Amino acid sequence: MDSTAAARGRGGGVWEGLYRLLMRRNSVYVTFVVAGAFVGERVVDYGVHKLWDYNNAGKYEDIPVLGQRQLE
Repeated sequence: MDSTAAARGRGGGVWEGLYRLLMRRNSVYVTFVVAGAFVGERVVDYGVHKLWDYNNAGKYEDIPVLGQRQLE
């Protein structure tokens, strides 16, 4: 018997552990999905914002606010 079969026989393994931790109970799984979506959205928003600032540095500071006229 090789080590992977022995680990499965003992109930080990990463996927089995994740299943036992997150997906056995529906309430834990739904909480994990909602929290993951929230954190993922924040990470993507932060990354896109930083990428936009990096690529457009110095280009848009001189545009006046919409709806306001510049004073002469």
